[in-house]
Amino acid sequence: MFDYNYTFVALARSEYEERVRKVEMELLARQRAVRQPSALSQALYSLGEWLEAAGAHLKAQHQTVAIRQSYGNGRAG
Repeated sequence: MFDYNYTFVALARSEYEERVRKVEMELLARQRAVRQPSALSQALYSLGEWLEAAGAHLKAQHQTVAIRQSYGNGRAG
């Protein structure tokens, strides 16, 4: 005699396992997508680094030099 309960349980289990595999694949694909930034994000990041380097260079070039004031008796001279 054929056991329908066993067949039903086996089919349900295989369907469940298939759904779990699909969800795991989708989660893995999402994680990989997050790790790889878009071309726009990479370009903006590179631009930001360049701006920081250029700003540091300009700041180093134009550091304020401390000048001693030569005011005698409150008058410029």
